[in-house]
Amino acid sequence: MNKKSASKIALVVALALFSGAGSAVAAEKTPKPVSAEKVAYQAAVTAYKAAIATYRTGAEAAHSAHKAALASAKTTLDTALAAAKTADAKAAARAAHKSAVAAAKATHEAAIAALGAKPVAPAKPAK
Repeated sequence: MNKKSASKIALVVALALFSGAGSAVAAEKTPKPVSAEKVAYQAAVTAYKAAIATYRTGAEAAHSAHKAALASAKTTLDTALAAAKTADAKAAARAAHKSAVAAAKATHEAAIAALGAKPVAPAKPAK
């Protein structure tokens, strides 16, 4: 036998030995028991994820409505200013715009307040 074939045979034998030993060692491991604290934490995290998703959906809806109200107020202002011929008419248009912006802000703040406090993530259990 030459040197190359002897080294190939030794390599195949070594691989066969190690590949069988690895699966036997893996089969002997048993899963660790899960503590009650960890189960409670996982449940709290699941509840938190649902609560934060609901909060974010409501907040996004409030922000979108606020943005739409501001855009509408600006469009109304631009139209009124373009049509206004006198300084009094322009002042009235600006006052109406200011009032619309204040109403949009109040509506937005009320919608965010109606959502309640932002959910807080649960604390990790001590090890």
